[in-house]
Amino acid sequence: MRRLALLALLLPLVAPAQPAFAQAAALACPVRVDPAAFASEARLSTLAKQQEAFGPRPTGSTAHADYVDWLEDEMAAIPSLQFSSLPYAIDRWDSLGTGLTVGGTAVQVAAPVPFSSSTGAGGVSAPLVHLAAGTNITAANAAGKIVVRDLPWTSVPNLLFYPLGGLGYSMYDPGLTINLLGSESMEAPAAADADLKAAAAAGAVGVIEVSQLPHAQIQGMYAPYEGLPYGVPGAYVGADQGKQIKDALAAGKPVQAALTVNAAWTPTTTRTLLATLPGGSAQKIVVESHTDGMSPVWDNGPLTMIEMARYLSSLPVECRPRTVQFAFVTGHLYQHLTGPNVREGGAGQLAAQLDAEYDQGGVSSVVVLEHLGAKRYDAVARPNGLPGKQLVANPTLTELLMVPVSESTPLRELVKGHIQYWDVKRTAILKGLSAADLTTVPHHCGFGGEGTPYNQHLLPVISPIAAPKTLFSPQFGTEAIDLPAMRKASLAFTDVVLDLGPMAQSAVAGDVTTMRQQRASGTPGCA
Repeated sequence: MRRLALLALLLPLVAPAQPAFAQAAALACPVRVDPAAFASEARLSTLAKQQEAFGPRPTGSTAHADYVDWLEDEMAAIPSLQFSSLPYAIDRWDSLGTGLTVGGTAVQVAAPVPFSSSTGAGGVSAPLVHLAAGTNITAANAAGKIVVRDLPWTSVPNLLFYPLGGLGYSMYDPGLTINLLGSESMEAPAAADADLKAAAAAGAVGVIEVSQLPHAQIQGMYAPYEGLPYGVPGAYVGADQGKQIKDALAAGKPVQAALTVNAAWTPTTTRTLLATLPGGSAQKIVVESHTDGMSPVWDNGPLTMIEMARYLSSLPVECRPRTVQFAFVTGHLYQHLTGPNVREGGAGQLAAQLDAEYDQGGVSSVVVLEHLGAKRYDAVARPNGLPGKQLVANPTLTELLMVPVSESTPLRELVKGHIQYWDVKRTAILKGLSAADLTTVPHHCGFGGEGTPYNQHLLPVISPIAAPKTLFSPQFGTEAIDLPAMRKASLAFTDVVLDLGPMAQSAVAGDVTTMRQQRASGTPGCA
């Protein structure tokens, strides 16, 4: 009886796609994307270079707004699309200049920590103290001082991404390039968030975050990106400058430093752009990526979306059983987009809207595209005894593409099949990117990026994302994208969207349907 009741509940969601699917069969609609009808590598390269020309795009900046306008122009050239926007009012954080002297000697600064407290043009002066990793920042050791901290490197065992490792569903690595017993690591500038908060609470005057990478590779680095003001100024320096600071402290005598982080908060607006391609049913497949980023690889999902829209719009409407909505989302670099109490960015705002529409049959699924074709860079020792590490492009490998997929075996199998067909090497289909908690719905709360809020709102979601070491720095341009790999991934996920059109909603949703019922009955969601 329960199965019959569930079937009755699902039939209204499935039905809209069926007549269009029947007509599609009669029209011999494509079962797979014709690569000759899709963007070439040269076309993707042109788009990536046009994107790069806008430069770094913090949320609400002129460069960001211009990029969104450009995306709208590109999409407007595609027939049948309908446009709307979701605007947000924010106070944009603008850096007006940074500087540092240690013991009277100038030290090169790579970047301010975004959303730092402004010192004004005059800066602040205080004694330096180096607090090593693992040492808490407290009033006893930091009050009245400028704290020097070393950025940590995070490490994740590769085994986690395999089916036996806890998060994995399937792994596609035909060249056996991933060491099962090894791990992946990258520097974690997000740790500055905890450092600046602790420093402010301890009464420190400022924070200097020391990278293990050279100045040339981290200049302009942008993280964390909460969108909330810190109570102290903070700045990043490279490995050589970090050594310069620590050498000054090594003599054991007090060292005075002057730190300048001149910044301003400017009221402005930013928007999420929606471009909707009508299909045989009003029920939507939403394809999403964010538009604010510091490097081409950080937000190249919109480039794939342009070409996906161009391909899908070329098909008869009967070959699009469901509507496809392309969401170019803001607020990725301003996570507290609507205030201090909710951390979600524009993706979370959109996810809440889709959640409200889902049970009425308005939404089928969400596909989030991030960091496609991210070239692998290895962190190696610097030559000639220089301190720290440097990033060197691997000539043959891309970064592992992690693809969390919500709790549906048919959906995971669909993605697995297209990844293998298009030979998107070094790809892991995952259950999630956080440990399972069977007391919540969903069980895996983390999806690693923009896909997380859609998953937490219990929407069927496919969310490819890589973790390139080059991510936070604008010093890495289009050369950090492997264009053949990006094109293969673009073809694979266009095929995914094509197949989602006629797919029964019960198969798309899988266990999400039960989880939504459990949530309605009081089972807690993710914290």
